[in-house]
Amino acid sequence: MPGEQPDRDPTPDAVMPTGAPRSARRQRSDAALNYTRLVSAAMRVLREQPDAGMERIAAAAEVGRATAYRHFPRRSDLVAAAAQQARDDAEANERDALRPAGELAGTTPAVLDVADVLNKVPPHLLGEQIVAEARRLAGVEEVALYVVDIDGSRLLRLHGPDGFPAELPVSLGVGPELPRSAIASLRHVVGERMPGAAVVPMYLRGRATGALIAVGAREEALQDLARQGAAALGLGGAYTDVFASAARRQRISPASEMQQNLLPPRVARIGGAGLAGNVLPSYDVGGDWFDYAENPDGAWIGIADAAGSGPRAAGLAAVLLGAFRAGRRNDHDLAGTVGLMDRTLTGLGMPDATATAIVARWDAGSSELTWINRAHPEPILISADGRAERLGAGTGEVLGVAGEDDEGRGAGGVPVNTRRLEPDDRVILYSDGIRDRPTGGGRTFGAAGIVAAARTAPNPTAANTVTAIEAAVLHASDEPLTDDATLVVLSPTGGAGGTTRPSG
Repeated sequence: MPGEQPDRDPTPDAVMPTGAPRSARRQRSDAALNYTRLVSAAMRVLREQPDAGMERIAAAAEVGRATAYRHFPRRSDLVAAAAQQARDDAEANERDALRPAGELAGTTPAVLDVADVLNKVPPHLLGEQIVAEARRLAGVEEVALYVVDIDGSRLLRLHGPDGFPAELPVSLGVGPELPRSAIASLRHVVGERMPGAAVVPMYLRGRATGALIAVGAREEALQDLARQGAAALGLGGAYTDVFASAARRQRISPASEMQQNLLPPRVARIGGAGLAGNVLPSYDVGGDWFDYAENPDGAWIGIADAAGSGPRAAGLAAVLLGAFRAGRRNDHDLAGTVGLMDRTLTGLGMPDATATAIVARWDAGSSELTWINRAHPEPILISADGRAERLGAGTGEVLGVAGEDDEGRGAGGVPVNTRRLEPDDRVILYSDGIRDRPTGGGRTFGAAGIVAAARTAPNPTAANTVTAIEAAVLHASDEPLTDDATLVVLSPTGGAGGTTRPSG
């Protein structure tokens, strides 16, 4: 067809971890990414050119015209989807924006008192309680509560009538969470299965941990309940296995179960930036971790890869993560924290108890990222204009190798590096499980694959970048992942640019 643009389809199929045909997951992922690109492009284009046609929007989304019409048979369908996303974004800005202490005036009374529910309802019945309350508020009987599978590929029914699907495919999840950008494609999937059903994301700090789906209801009637329900499930999960079990479609290895319990929320808003991270595969392996915490001195970010695999690697990872958290909670600086991590591993007295790691701190006020790298793959910076650069200054030896002066090693003689970042830059931290992923012919995914995949992310937020890279990693080979593939993406929303420099 004249003027037709090729669809984005750069990589070969991958084996689905679940055992389903690998082409199915790839097709869902490609379809979801294209759907999201079209909605994002429509929002941009229609803002400047309200009468723009499908061809103009498809070109802006970098998909073919046939693909645009396959997702949206009529222009009005695409306009409606873009309008819904705009409402979601506006609602997020109005209700989810981070505010200084003391600026929470104007909040409305909760339809569900989280503390009261946790005190009065057995934890394993919280899902049933939320569905019952949703039926009352919406005035309908057909309501179901879904949670996100730990690999981010499906919504799984936690509670509701058997007439609802046991699972619903999603393709843009970041582990067991859905960023806002995934909701448009989820509504599309639900609309095809259950026309007229309302999809109400259960948002907690800007990311959805599940969704209420109600037939014949208005979404607005259930939004407040969904928010409170998300908080209730998040807190109630500490008292029951029901929610964790519901978010697993298959048996999980002990090492991976330990790993899942170590990981923080996958999508977060921190001061001056968005942050997202995940570890694949979700059901096996277990030696990698990432972590973060926002403190008065900035947001601490860590990523590590313990030697080996299975329970031993998971145990080393847990010990190392404990040292990372102890360091920052005991008011150590970066060098002191890395030194504590190093001494903790050497103190185990175990052969090959080693790990690679990056420990970093983001300062929103100065827009600076400061980090120490101990033999971990070099971070990648993709600037707002698309230029890519490896942040390779100052890389030290692995953690856990005993030295002559363990107590005074600190950062292991490695300088503390600092980079001032621009708004919409993306800093990508990753493990060797991503870098060394085979792609055939003796080649590996490498830094070039990471950059290429990151550039395909629609509306390149931190969460979208993680999902785009993960999709490319899974599609890169017919072989299942045999090593943890870990990603963390930091994307500033304010600040100024600068250069990398050693500061210590």
